[in-house]
Amino acid sequence: ESIIDEIPPDELDNYVTRIGLIGWVGRGENYAQIVVNLTPFSRRSRTANQIVEEMREKTDELEGYAKITYQVYAGGPPVGKAISLKVLGADDDARRALTDELEAYLAGIEGVVDIDRDDKYGKDQIRIDLDYDRLARMGLTVADVAQNVRIAYDGQVVTSLRDGDEDVEFRVQFTKRARQNERFLRNLSIPNAQNRLINLKEVARLKIGPGPSTYRHFDGERVTTVEADVDTDVITSLEVNQMVLGHFSDYEDRFSGVRLRVGGEAEESRESIANIMTTFVIAIVGIYFLLILLFNSFTQPILVLIAIPFGFVGVILALALHKEPLSFLAMIGSVGLMGVVVNDSLVLVSHLNELRKQFPDMDRRKLVAMGGSNRLRAIVLTTLTTVAGLLPLAYGWGGTSLYMAPMALTLGYGLLFATPVTLILVPCLYMMFWDVERLFKRKNA
Repeated sequence: ESIIDEIPPDELDNYVTRIGLIGWVGRGENYAQIVVNLTPFSRRSRTANQIVEEMREKTDELEGYAKITYQVYAGGPPVGKAISLKVLGADDDARRALTDELEAYLAGIEGVVDIDRDDKYGKDQIRIDLDYDRLARMGLTVADVAQNVRIAYDGQVVTSLRDGDEDVEFRVQFTKRARQNERFLRNLSIPNAQNRLINLKEVARLKIGPGPSTYRHFDGERVTTVEADVDTDVITSLEVNQMVLGHFSDYEDRFSGVRLRVGGEAEESRESIANIMTTFVIAIVGIYFLLILLFNSFTQPILVLIAIPFGFVGVILALALHKEPLSFLAMIGSVGLMGVVVNDSLVLVSHLNELRKQFPDMDRRKLVAMGGSNRLRAIVLTTLTTVAGLLPLAYGWGGTSLYMAPMALTLGYGLLFATPVTLILVPCLYMMFWDVERLFKRKNA
């Protein structure tokens, strides 16, 4: 908390300390977490990662703790940790052994930081290890032991009594003093098939040790997840995943019944890209059918949609010039670009159709030239006003928006690049479609 208090006031909003919590649901008296809320990104000069790196250097000098991990909770779509390795299997010992090796291997890779796993220990528990040979000789089964232990500690409703309007249940179980004393559990009497009472200590050994704070499952199987972040200046998450898969290529031979699944940032990115591509297709199909209703034609909507690929060329050039990645938010901006970039070609094609009805005998070149000149000012002004409204958001004039800026950048530059192409390409394609249309009419005649 003293180190957090050293963060400048223009960067630190508030922080909350919780003692005895693991994450949000687990509990453990030897754990603590501090949630630090920073001021908006537009009001500070450093990013959250830069602040974390400074704090990491200071906390590395502290003593008396086992591990301190950092995690940056950012807005926008969830992408997961850079490294996320899931170990699945019903064998707790094999799963923990593979998890230990994974954690040790990641710790030896330069650039991998904040390694964490979700199988943290919670309160002490008593583990009952059964001697199956003695169990069989005594005429008992595992189900007999499990049922009687459960009744002793959780109880079992044996009858109920009507009290006014309510049913009062009577539960048989150990007393509170007996439940807190291991000796009573050792001497728990279990009836066998011959109705003889067998003490639990005669068929089992009791081991006391720390138990898991939570049980986690993935696709119906017990799972332990190892997560970590990477310093992208040193190594990428893809390189780390490849190194892990290469090093543990023989894990199935050494750990039977255990599976290793690689996830994290790469997996989330693949799923996001797949969803975005589906959105692209739905958007294009929706625009196409709306244009069919407008033009009463199946071919003319293609003239309008032809501007979309050139808008994407502008997006790629803009991101390359600004040295920005093709991020998830930039792709969302590209989806919005499809609906905006068709406006220019829509206005031009619609006007040319009106001129064809008004002047059916006019020369084609003169008609297309007239339509292009009539709509030149409207198209250029529409584009410039839209771009002028987007550029302040893209460059942070008046306030930086970390998540809206990539969308504004792709939308503005995509529209700016597609407009001149539309003014030149659409009239040419319109004349080509006119020629094809006349050719089909001549054949039909």
